[in-house]
Amino acid sequence: MSDIKMNPLLSVKDGDLYIEDVNTVEIAEKFGTPLFVVSENILVKNYLAFQNTFQKFYPEGRIRVMAAVKANPTVAVRRVLTQAGCGCDTFGAGELETAIRGGVPYEDIAVNGSIKSDDIIRKAIDLGIHIVLDNKDELGVCQRIAKELGKEAHVMLRIKPYMKDLDEPSDFFPARLIREMTQTVKYGIPTSEVREMLPQFADCPNVKLVGVHTHAGRHSKKPIFWQSLVQSIVDMIKEIHDGVGNNWSPSIVSVGGGFPSDMDKESRVAVTDYETPHMEDFAKVITETFRNGMKAIGLSSDGVILEIEPGRAMYNESGIHLFKVHNMKHETANGMDYQWAETDTSETFLSVGGLNVIPPFDLVACNKADKTYDTPVDVVGITCNYDCLAEQYKMPQLEKGDTLAFLNTGSYIEPYTCNFNALPRPGMVMVKGDTVEWVKTPETQDEVFSRHVVPERLKDI
Repeated sequence: MSDIKMNPLLSVKDGDLYIEDVNTVEIAEKFGTPLFVVSENILVKNYLAFQNTFQKFYPEGRIRVMAAVKANPTVAVRRVLTQAGCGCDTFGAGELETAIRGGVPYEDIAVNGSIKSDDIIRKAIDLGIHIVLDNKDELGVCQRIAKELGKEAHVMLRIKPYMKDLDEPSDFFPARLIREMTQTVKYGIPTSEVREMLPQFADCPNVKLVGVHTHAGRHSKKPIFWQSLVQSIVDMIKEIHDGVGNNWSPSIVSVGGGFPSDMDKESRVAVTDYETPHMEDFAKVITETFRNGMKAIGLSSDGVILEIEPGRAMYNESGIHLFKVHNMKHETANGMDYQWAETDTSETFLSVGGLNVIPPFDLVACNKADKTYDTPVDVVGITCNYDCLAEQYKMPQLEKGDTLAFLNTGSYIEPYTCNFNALPRPGMVMVKGDTVEWVKTPETQDEVFSRHVVPERLKDI
């Protein structure tokens, strides 16, 4: 595994893989597999890197890091980030509940989402949480509910900046240009409808427009993308300023997320094989473009809260996935020399396809980490699908009972687990130093069936 680059809190000691100060083999034995494992120290380190780096380049206002709850919606994980001072962006009622249970101060929560019920809007207004409007009808709903409550709703417009001069293909879907994808994606208010909304704010006395929000996603690591995005946001701010009147200026501007993790080990992005800029590069281009752009339209960045929403960059490298080899098969007939390692995890626990010619994540034999990786083997999962997690991947000679680990599984993996084959979903533990604790227990078979209802007419069968 000498060619695998690991983050600083992963190491090999006496042949075994460690996360922080704990042997992963011992974690697997104590807590069982399959299992998601999260490093608390990496989470905090990543948050502080974003907060301190961006704040360094933005002295005139507050940088508010709004970590994307969707990447890992676990209450204990959220509490770790809350304790460190990190805010969060939530999408829907479930993520809002995660934020509230995670102890996030209400002023540091954003309620996002493409379909918001009256209940979630009422809850946000009642608690003083700002709402990111995603369609033109939500303005009227916010006015109605805020009036009923006798309160003021603080809202932001989720805009779709048009990067007219950006001819870059998307890393996510290289066959299309970024400027096309950011316009055709479902989220955000179409610009034509934003223009229709602007005069309506005068008729909504219980609604205060506090800012603008956008989220392009993981389209590019190149500074020119971020420069174009932020300049396009500023262009929209000018249009909103003119359309709303009363010398309106934003108090909050969110440039969204889409930042790569340090090593950019991605299972959900097609193109990652080019240099990842330093965080300072992102911070400098975003803050400078915003500052200069605001000045050019006659507004000031002084005192404006500038929000960033890291997801994968915050969580990706904080997690690993442990699983065990339960059976070995070896075909030598018909001129073949072919091995399979049958494991207790699955493509349905990892949000990957059924045949992975290249492993979707770096793969390590935890109890043989220092051995020679020279024996081709199919590492396969437990379901009835093809479930080939790594095809003829060179590993040490594997045996029944070996513990394996997929690295960099901390973002957008565990939330996608499902119950294919009626399998219970894995649990999650969090590591801090030499301490390991449950933060999400494994699902039981009874819990898998807890939503099933048998009509009375079928109970005697």
